[in-house]
Amino acid sequence: MSRLLRVELDRFASRTLIRLGVAGVLVICCLAAFAAWQAAAPPSQAEIDQAQVYYEQALADFEENGEQWVADCEEGEAAEKEIAEDPDAVDWACDQMEPKLENWLGGEPSFDRDTSGLLTSVSVVFVLAPLLLAGSFVSAEFSTGSIGNWLTFAPRRVRVYLSKVLAAAFGIIPVAAVGVGIMLGASWLSYRYFDTMDAAGTSELSSPVDVALRIVALAPVVAVIGAALGFLARHTAAVLGVVMGWLVLVEVILANQVEQLQPWTLVTNVTAWVQGSATYYLTECATTAAGSSCTGVSHVVSQTQGGIYLAAVAAVIAGAALLVFRRRDVG
Repeated sequence: MSRLLRVELDRFASRTLIRLGVAGVLVICCLAAFAAWQAAAPPSQAEIDQAQVYYEQALADFEENGEQWVADCEEGEAAEKEIAEDPDAVDWACDQMEPKLENWLGGEPSFDRDTSGLLTSVSVVFVLAPLLLAGSFVSAEFSTGSIGNWLTFAPRRVRVYLSKVLAAAFGIIPVAAVGVGIMLGASWLSYRYFDTMDAAGTSELSSPVDVALRIVALAPVVAVIGAALGFLARHTAAVLGVVMGWLVLVEVILANQVEQLQPWTLVTNVTAWVQGSATYYLTECATTAAGSSCTGVSHVVSQTQGGIYLAAVAAVIAGAALLVFRRRDVG
């Protein structure tokens, strides 16, 4: 088994499509590192002067019309509280309508907050790339017919299956580690250079190191799913079609039509794993003496649930692919 795994790891690293995909991932990570440099830099004097102009214009407008705006806001807030099931939860922030200079300057840079957000936004790359690279690695064996020749040298299908799936999983780990390492290291150097590490204080998000480690841990799990899809679909285009079809039909259309599916979608659980938790909203309606009203109630998917969900999905798809591969003709 170990010999087969070493061979498959060499084949994974030698495929041209895999190398191009890895290069694309690293280019995206370098672009994200440049975005971190820009986010770490404090506003220039020109940006401060321009923001000051906009702020003074808005302040003059508020001094002229602010009393009416606040009155209209409070009136709408009061009307909303009358029909709301929980009036204390209704807050339109009418006392915070006066413009502030920071509204035009943006928030203060913060290494923890900004880098966690950057890693989270780029994490989709470490989901799609392992999925498609692992899928193409396996499906190419079927589309070229080389899987049949390979089975004549290694006829035990379970060992062949495991070696290919594990090679895809292990092979993607260094890519994910290097990619997030580039972003994390470049961001730390940028914020250290501009001395803006903690300019905005503490953040409610997970620390950047925690997010980075979770992304690295997620990549091989997704690669297992991609490799299993390669055994099932047997063609790279088919794997891509399955992935895109699922995202559009289930994750977008069906989940929006049936809100109760939101905690069970891949997007929600991947987000929960990477960020530490994910929030989704369900519409709940109530009928009172004043009439019926509907509000969006927030619910949270924990990191633990997201991890268990993703592991279960990978196990089910990998198990199904193994059964199909053992019983289905490879010709």
